[in-house]
Amino acid sequence: MNMPGHITKEFLNLIKLPNPNTKRLNYLLVMPRIAMNDDTIYMMPYGFCLVSSALKASGRNVFTLNLNYKANPYELLRQVVINNSIDVVATGGLSGQFSLLKEILDTVKSVNQNIITIVGGGIITADPNVAMEALGTADYGIIGEGEITINDLAYALENDEDITGVAGLVLPNGTVTTQRPDIGNLDILPFPDYDGLELTMVLRENLQAQSWFENNAVGITLSRSCPYNCTFCFHSSGTKYRRRSLDNIFEELDWITEKYGASFFIINDELFISNEQFLTAFCNRVKKYNIKYWVQTRVDTVTKEILQLLKDSGCSVISYGVESADNKILKSMRKNITVEQIEKAFDLALEVGLPAYGNLIFGDLEEDQETISNCLTWWKNHRQYNIFILYILTFPGTHLYKVACERGIIKDRVKYLIDNDTQINVTKMSDEEYWDAIRKVELFQIMTANGVDVEFASISEKINVLRSNLEKIVKYKIAIWPTIFSTINLLNSISEMFVNADNVFFVNSAPNDTRLQGIERFGKTVFGPDIILERNIDIVLYAYTQTASAERIYERICKVIRDQYPQIKRVIRLSELFDLDFIC
Repeated sequence: MNMPGHITKEFLNLIKLPNPNTKRLNYLLVMPRIAMNDDTIYMMPYGFCLVSSALKASGRNVFTLNLNYKANPYELLRQVVINNSIDVVATGGLSGQFSLLKEILDTVKSVNQNIITIVGGGIITADPNVAMEALGTADYGIIGEGEITINDLAYALENDEDITGVAGLVLPNGTVTTQRPDIGNLDILPFPDYDGLELTMVLRENLQAQSWFENNAVGITLSRSCPYNCTFCFHSSGTKYRRRSLDNIFEELDWITEKYGASFFIINDELFISNEQFLTAFCNRVKKYNIKYWVQTRVDTVTKEILQLLKDSGCSVISYGVESADNKILKSMRKNITVEQIEKAFDLALEVGLPAYGNLIFGDLEEDQETISNCLTWWKNHRQYNIFILYILTFPGTHLYKVACERGIIKDRVKYLIDNDTQINVTKMSDEEYWDAIRKVELFQIMTANGVDVEFASISEKINVLRSNLEKIVKYKIAIWPTIFSTINLLNSISEMFVNADNVFFVNSAPNDTRLQGIERFGKTVFGPDIILERNIDIVLYAYTQTASAERIYERICKVIRDQYPQIKRVIRLSELFDLDFIC
């Protein structure tokens, strides 16, 4: 077992160390799958890696297993459990990872019902009893920060003590133990268990990175929690904002760069530039490393001087918290910012030459057709800003989730977690109006991204043209490539006849792509690209809706078609089907 770096006396004094006179247990920490495909980068979950380090720091017998990039992950899990006589399995993650966590737990229990299972992370902290009931085979849930709790729980298990005496737990019978205080001094924590959880696999060459960061990227978390209370957000790491010291941060930075050769860092800190003294000191020190890094910040804290300081010290991209371009919605979201501040922040970034990104997210409590139209008009008129369009997902623990439960929109919280269908209507609109608006937003951004000049109010006319053209081309054998759930859901809302047609095939190069979740509701198989040869398919319909990477993916698919499937007669982009005079 590789011991983690930076094990402090202060941390060891806080946790319960093994009693040499009691039984020794074998522990296994299992990281769930995160990477969408086996050739894509994912961000290592920092908190999970810290919990692994915390348990190892105690001197207990700890094994680790990262299920990412594994051909048969759950069979591998079975073998690791059996071969190492595992007594306790711990895993964790967010509410959106429910099915992945449940599969881990069920696999372990299928090996031996007596193995003790522990789950932590946001899925438990957000709604503890609901999560335990939904998971079904978890013996203990850890609420909040897990580094101390997992060691206290381990000690109780090893010494056959009363588990209800361990703070920060939820039990299957609904018992929630005493709340554990937040860890005040983050400097005492060990560094993340990057050896045991295979960081080097993420740092391999030739993996596909997201558009705004590079290969060799590693996350580093500088703080925990956030003093703001945005309605769509939930923090599982305590209630009080705390930040590590600069010395502790740079000690970890030294360790990562020297040991793993990382050259790009994802800096996680909700208030990174809120303290100018801290920021100046950080930038002056990090500049010497000759690395690049990404940060996130609020738009109301930036100045030209701050952005220049960031850029000069190696910051190559900044992410702004935008969320809406309508002041009424920003107020409803509790963002405490204005559209004018958003514009100023982006204009300053352009002036300095520092790439900046942000998101518009539709679906707030006060959202209606007018606010959506206002945002889309603003987005269309500010294409020089890198703004992506997304939708609010109502995750457990958020204010929106609580409102949805109170209003009866979420009628069964356990079923809601299991179904993981978190895009629900909490707006002022009826369900019919909401889903119609979402469909129009999707089409608006596709058309705008492809140079079609359109107003939100006139989208309905364009939908009729699109429906007519889809039903024209259905006489040909067509592959929708790449198939992801959002694309098929959009097409189905326009023409069920097209989506259900026997000669329309769903194609995706990666059958394990997590963006396919829910596709089974359309009653069709998702094939690999070779179905083009097997079924003599004539046409590929390219209907990818994520504008940020649409052009890159389109070019990649066209190259594959030229090289491997030259019999394809035509690749049709969805935007072409908005033309009344379209001819196939």
